[in-house]
Amino acid sequence: MKKSILLLIVFVSATALFNACKKSDDNKANDADIMTSEDLATNEDFSEEIDFAVDVAIEDRGGPGACPVVTLDQPWGTWPNKITIDYGPDGCTGPNGDHLLKGKIIVEQSAEMFTAGATRTKTFEDFYVDDVKVEGSKSWINNGLDAAGNWSYTKTATNMLLSYPDGTTSSWNHTHTSTLIQGALTLTHWDNIWSTTGASSGVNRNGVSYSATITEPLIKKATCRWISEGVVEFTRDGNTSTLNFGNGTCDRFATLTTASGDTFTILLRR
Repeated sequence: MKKSILLLIVFVSATALFNACKKSDDNKANDADIMTSEDLATNEDFSEEIDFAVDVAIEDRGGPGACPVVTLDQPWGTWPNKITIDYGPDGCTGPNGDHLLKGKIIVEQSAEMFTAGATRTKTFEDFYVDDVKVEGSKSWINNGLDAAGNWSYTKTATNMLLSYPDGTTSSWNHTHTSTLIQGALTLTHWDNIWSTTGASSGVNRNGVSYSATITEPLIKKATCRWISEGVVEFTRDGNTSTLNFGNGTCDRFATLTTASGDTFTILLRR
């Protein structure tokens, strides 16, 4: 009888220990997925912010304000051309009205971007989005009109690195195909809507590598601060999760579904 009770106690204790360990492992996995999804969302957000800031700065040639200062190596319409967009050391608010942009974006452009085959490359000089330093390069290639008559671009991010004030970093590379599904027929960028597919790979702030694929196109409207639609599937340490940006509503929320089936609301950067 005593032996049976002892065995029961051992079994219950072992089961409790196993469940506790499993719960701990699940929590750690969820934490890793949350961080990776946050970094993925920030990568996409900063990419869109930089692209839009460049579009608007070039469109306005700096505009009526003192920031940014836009300098062209040659008169507009002369190609190739080098364009320096300088937000200064103190910076100013980006076109969407939320991010503080500081430093310089250096643009090398071969032709007007509504020209098949045109290229645009962006590099950075002491450039910050808010308090995050941005390094690396981004490039566009105009692929011409797609079957639906929309302009299509290959957008590449190479050796992109974000350095945060707490000393952590995240990095990524991506190759995307972005289609301008609305706004090509007007002179302003503010009515543009982009649809983006493709894949990326990177390392999150904890040094964990991941790969990601856009499984439903990411939709970015110029009039909305955030990506408002689309799904990204990402894999880290053999676990695959999804990040859903929503159904078109302009808000800061995305939904993470982890490999274990748990769901979390991810708050996108303001």
